[in-house]
Amino acid sequence: MIRAAIALTVALGFAGAVTTEAANVGVGFGERLMSLTSARQAGTGGVSLEDNWRRGDLLETGTVLLPPGLRWYGIGYQGGVGSTLRLGIEGFGFSAPSITRTTENPDGTYGRTEGTVDALEWGGRAVGQLTLLEAGDWLVGGLGRLSGLMEQSQGLRRTGGLGLELGGQARYALKPGRALIFWGLAGPLGRSAQRLFAYQVTLGTGLLAGLPIGVLGGPEGYAIGADAQFLGEGLFDSGIGGVYWFGRIDQPGFTFFLRAGARCAPHTAQLVQPRGGLGLLWRQMNGFGLQYDYTIAPIGELGFFHYAGLALRLQ
Repeated sequence: MIRAAIALTVALGFAGAVTTEAANVGVGFGERLMSLTSARQAGTGGVSLEDNWRRGDLLETGTVLLPPGLRWYGIGYQGGVGSTLRLGIEGFGFSAPSITRTTENPDGTYGRTEGTVDALEWGGRAVGQLTLLEAGDWLVGGLGRLSGLMEQSQGLRRTGGLGLELGGQARYALKPGRALIFWGLAGPLGRSAQRLFAYQVTLGTGLLAGLPIGVLGGPEGYAIGADAQFLGEGLFDSGIGGVYWFGRIDQPGFTFFLRAGARCAPHTAQLVQPRGGLGLLWRQMNGFGLQYDYTIAPIGELGFFHYAGLALRLQ
């Protein structure tokens, strides 16, 4: 399981270290990266649980929408290279058309509005995960991801950034069908607008379990977990979440997912942010399949983030 784990714990989204709880969304490189996460991970309170199951070659597209017009979107590919290495590449973009431009007075008070401005950005990521240890009941892997914001346009202002994330994950098998997982991720470590930054460190743990006979009398399973994020500004976030699925994730047929979670983010528009979502996976005997995921996440007076993802399993 670890071989497919963190390699792209956020293809089209952020791994355990990324959430939507960013102040001043739309300002800079760090905030833009924090807004990107998969619908799967967003639905479990921002806690990275399900991507530990991902295997084979995957082509995935996703979007994050904050009405009335802020949108993140992307497309990515991931696949295994041998039995121990997994690689992926992703492109993403952000658009916010016709935002009202506001100004402030010298004393910092509100000034006035001056027409509109369009914001358009694009960038990409390259990620890799390598199995470092496989001994007894333990599997351990390392993760590296390089993210670049190729261009940022806000009126006549153009900037860019480059950031590196480093981390790892471990799995310990308790008994057939159950396992404890642990993960950590630091970053993005990088440079933007001529200054270095180290945005956050995330640590998390979870439990994965398969049930031969579930509440509906067939094979089912669940995952629960929690994480803690230590932000570069001295702030602290935490999340808790879980997912329950009906059917077998690794077998042909249909699998239905229910997700729920919450984040505690004291520095944002809403202290406690509950969220929930669902997903549907269909697989054939040869491994080909489709998966759709959706999550809704309220952020106080700012409204709701809507996450959606569509993945094509090639094998």
